Amino acid sequence: MSDLTRQLDALYAKVPATRCAGSGDCCALTNEEFDNYYATMFPLYRVEYANIVAYVERYLSPERRRELLKFSEERPRRCPFLGADHGCTIYPVRPLICRTYGGMNAVSIAREAVRNQGVSPNGAIRAFVRREVGMVCPRVAVTEPEKVAEHARMLIERTYERELQRLSMEVEVADVECKGLFQQLTGKNNWPVYWSWGGFNVLRFSSLEWVRQHFAAYWNKAELPDAG
Repeated sequence: MSDLTRQLDALYAKVPATRCAGSGDCCALTNEEFDNYYATMFPLYRVEYANIVAYVERYLSPERRRELLKFSEERPRRCPFLGADHGCTIYPVRPLICRTYGGMNAVSIAREAVRNQGVSPNGAIRAFVRREVGMVCPRVAVTEPEKVAEHARMLIERTYERELQRLSMEVEVADVECKGLFQQLTGKNNWPVYWSWGGFNVLRFSSLEWVRQHFAAYWNKAELPDAG
């Protein structure tokens, strides 16, 4: 296990564990959600992307591995990791957005907003409430309630995001030649901090010839990368 993986796992361990009904509803978009620019499995920080790639390459079947590593849709209607039985096929390495979904309910959101008044800026608390209210799910139950208060504080203070950004700076998506092409074609100095699974895949697993000929058009249509 690399040091980056250990640090990522330690960060994930701060999130209260949950139990889900496993319907898969949160992993697919309705027509209305798709039309309103919702996204499945987003944001995916590049350290999380690298962690998932390692898992896919090590544990999934060759056929499934080829299918996932060739996946290039930026905003699919259905998460590519959702299995036929509606279960997550990469559950041990699922990203932060999946771990935090449904981790709080109306009662805990209100309680933690009050608890942090006078401690955190009001704007940060309001942003926390807006985000978490949109992620309440009646099919999810928290099984580690003792972690909720610290988890809420980290959400309000954006600790998770800062740590994921820091760890992502240590991850290279593809080789030096591809990075040079990316910089030339986009005018960006570095890889996106976060993007979709399909977006990162086209950089990591496409041929250099494909990147030269097609990446600029792909990038110009992209909706989700955070490339600063």
